[in-house]
Amino acid sequence: MAAQRLRLVAPGGDRVTVDLPAAAPVSHVVAGVRFAGGSFGTGFQIGPRGYHDFACTHVAPAQTRERLVVHGREVVVAEAGDGQTSLATLIGTYHELMTVYAGPAPHRERVLSLFGSLRIEDHVDGMTVLPRAATLLDSAGEHLVVVVRDHGSLSIPAPRHAAGLLPRHAGAPTKHGEVWKTGYARSFVLGCPAGVAEVHLADTPAKTEQERLDWLDGIGVAWERG
Repeated sequence: MAAQRLRLVAPGGDRVTVDLPAAAPVSHVVAGVRFAGGSFGTGFQIGPRGYHDFACTHVAPAQTRERLVVHGREVVVAEAGDGQTSLATLIGTYHELMTVYAGPAPHRERVLSLFGSLRIEDHVDGMTVLPRAATLLDSAGEHLVVVVRDHGSLSIPAPRHAAGLLPRHAGAPTKHGEVWKTGYARSFVLGCPAGVAEVHLADTPAKTEQERLDWLDGIGVAWERG
């Protein structure tokens, strides 16, 4: 079976190679990272250009409240009509970096301080987001999500956060590693020599269950230091 290969850059700067059967088109790729230090913790999502507008239109309807500039990049702040949720998104050349707040839009100083505490580089194959040294923050979680139309999705955690996902017993062999069924319907853990992924199969009539299992068998994940 023909294969396709994605070469992605994770938020922390390491690179990830994802092998997939070529017949299944990739819908989109997003990433997430969370930083923590002391009593502080915040999470971000990274998506392609248009990610903020899509979220404000289709996910959590919100209106723009303010536009700021941080390190030469625009940051857009939006607030839901009921004031229960707000978003702040930095617009890069290829990707957008979003964080979600509970409640009304925060004061501009808070948004400027948050995005100003990060070192952000945007590339065609991914956006890197790292805390500046003076913040004393560390990554508390990092992952990528690859969505494949009519087949399912892969959630790929960074190696330092992946070890706890692997069962102690052997799994069923696959083309690139081994796989285990989880306790959740249509969910699996895929283990490869250099990476792990949680795979969730889609539930649509477009493909048969066997076609999705064949797709799962052809997935490979490998991390390498950036």
